[in-house]
Amino acid sequence: MTATLIAILSLIVLGIPLTLAVDRRARGPLLLGASFLYGSGAMFLVLLALSVVHVRWTLISVTISALVLFCAAAILAFRQPTTDNRQRAAGAHIAAGAHFFDLATLVTLTGYGFDATLAALGAWDFWAIWGLKAKVFLEMGGIDWRFLESRWNVFFHPDYPILVPLNFDFVALISGGWSDRWLGLLFVSWAAALLLVVRALAARETSPFFASLLTLSLASLAVSPWLGYAEGALIAFGGAGILFVRAAMRDDDAASWRHGALMLGFAANCKNEGLALLVAVTIGVAIAGSRRLGGMFSRRETSRPRNLATARLWPAYALAAPWLLLRLMHTLPTDITSGSTLSRLMARLPHLHQVLALLGAQLSEPWFWIAILAGILVAPAAARRGEFFVILVTAIQLFFYIAAYVVTPNDLHWHVLTSWSRLTSHIAVPITFAVFLMLAKSLRRSQDAPHAEARPDE
Repeated sequence: MTATLIAILSLIVLGIPLTLAVDRRARGPLLLGASFLYGSGAMFLVLLALSVVHVRWTLISVTISALVLFCAAAILAFRQPTTDNRQRAAGAHIAAGAHFFDLATLVTLTGYGFDATLAALGAWDFWAIWGLKAKVFLEMGGIDWRFLESRWNVFFHPDYPILVPLNFDFVALISGGWSDRWLGLLFVSWAAALLLVVRALAARETSPFFASLLTLSLASLAVSPWLGYAEGALIAFGGAGILFVRAAMRDDDAASWRHGALMLGFAANCKNEGLALLVAVTIGVAIAGSRRLGGMFSRRETSRPRNLATARLWPAYALAAPWLLLRLMHTLPTDITSGSTLSRLMARLPHLHQVLALLGAQLSEPWFWIAILAGILVAPAAARRGEFFVILVTAIQLFFYIAAYVVTPNDLHWHVLTSWSRLTSHIAVPITFAVFLMLAKSLRRSQDAPHAEARPDE
């Protein structure tokens, strides 16, 4: 347990200058949550880079590399301006006050922590995919490409990005050997980091009461029940990425653009679904940021054309590129595209209604999704337009998932039963965040209409 806690604290320390280099004004929950996420992503890059240049992983080599990155980020952070007028306008109304619901969120995370650490991780996908890769890499002292390339090992998806296994390996390097007993604490940390980011972003738009209530409402969605899988990290990085891009479009905030792009880049290194999410966000930004829809996200006019907003996501693609290139160089197969994808598509398209019926029947927490849809429908039209980006990204990502089921080479029923609930969890946090704020802001307007003009961003 001690080694895992030291690893988590080390990732937070590593992430602090990285966070400040991205956003010098980051403080409080935003600084703490983003620091762990950046530290986790940075450690993935450190171990990946060492493996590419054939430097064996040891605690000394990893520590030196991390210190170099730490110092470089600290220099960049020191040279960043503390704020500018636009950033000050975006952050001036942040409601930083704590609330009773924050304590309830902490209790929820504590309960999740007990559940995550009752025993060693024991899920099948951990044994056969994420944990297996981490253990093999640790014994090799780097990424074992021959192991990934072997045709006997296709069962563990060799093409999957490896941010999560490399974080497992960092813990193992600190502990001096492989042990999966306390790795569940990483999943608690990913969830806590996302909730801290949610709390900070919500506080920019509403009161401490609503911000803390929203964070508590999202606590059960931020914690992943699939311990040992990559879902916990993907929910954290993907959810934070979407919400930062939403904030960037809403406030025309350069720091939020940087946060969003980097978080989405790390999400793309968690699972293939994270790469799909990056594409979905890019399409969403392109559509929502067009001149015709530009006025939906911000009242102020900007000097930068909104139809060029997608260019601000380039750091995400820069982070996704290394693994994609390595995967191509080592010819790591992707099962979803094996065989004749077109023939499977043509065979299943006439039965698309049956596929959709199966997805509806196997939908996890159907009342939750019914409530989300009802919230979107009952919200005022102006509120829906304000959250168009998040709604659009959610719809696009769901379309990608459905398309994957239509062309899957696996048995369709088996594929849906074993993955549909996990896939829908990836997008639950951002859409719930958007719907909650739509309804909360509408409620506050209706209760105190004469004072609406006095409130920012209402």
